[in-house]
Amino acid sequence: MTAERSPRSAFAINLLIVLALGAALASLYGPLLLWLGREAMTVKQLQNGGLIVLFALVISLRKTIRAQRFQFETNNLGIGLLVVGVACLYLVRIIPAYALPVALLSFCLSFAGVASFLFGVAGVRALLPAIVGILLLGLLAGLAPSLDWPLRGLGARLGHYFLQKLGVDVNVAFHPGEPPALILAIRDRLFVVAAECNGFGLLTSSLLLAVIMGFHYRLTGLDKLLLLVTAVPVAIGFNALRIVGICVAATRTSLPYDLIHETIGIIFYIMALSLLWWLAHRRAEPEEAVSEGGRPNFEV
Repeated sequence: MTAERSPRSAFAINLLIVLALGAALASLYGPLLLWLGREAMTVKQLQNGGLIVLFALVISLRKTIRAQRFQFETNNLGIGLLVVGVACLYLVRIIPAYALPVALLSFCLSFAGVASFLFGVAGVRALLPAIVGILLLGLLAGLAPSLDWPLRGLGARLGHYFLQKLGVDVNVAFHPGEPPALILAIRDRLFVVAAECNGFGLLTSSLLLAVIMGFHYRLTGLDKLLLLVTAVPVAIGFNALRIVGICVAATRTSLPYDLIHETIGIIFYIMALSLLWWLAHRRAEPEEAVSEGGRPNFEV
């Protein structure tokens, strides 16, 4: 004779399982998350991108909790995601050169597995914008040092090209110092293309917004890819225009340079992200936000 478990008992058991898994995963991925958080806070070009991912996570969780009650149920999807996620950690020892992307993928899969236990399949789909955003932010944080000089050089060359088209007498030069610098010379003014001017911050924010909006608006796979690819020239182009705007304003006005630098930077930052949001919104399905019953539609 067997006694059936009461709903309250089953709920308590499932809750304990999920809490234990959460604690285990927190200890397992703690160093990775601490590194990512530290990079997002200390690297200036990653700060806005980190905020975009944080907002996406908060909004996704809010929508999920409002539309789906906590279930605390184990399911095949959650188990499969957790198994694959933890198994990916073994690949870190096999291919250490790709340790960062593999570890990030492992965390995202495991996080999705826990979300499946908490909210079901619909909850995982709703959290995809934030999950993919975390993955991309981590990858970009790892690429930041290697992309600095290529982006600086590209920004200086494009800025030089646009300034010449505007009829400005400008020269670009490499100054071998410690640290080395790229310099735009206009009249008697020298403008250093510093690390803050390499456009990596705008590139990071643009790529993250493109990915998050692609999943948020439930774009097709092709539209997601096109939006992501479009984000690269948009970020590079608007960063070059920002450099041009700063150089022109600084040589033709008496305003403080710091004010010019920050104001023009903010303007072109907003313009670039607004353009990407508009492109994503145009491709969105009209009914993406609401399903027949008035609840958010979580299809991806």
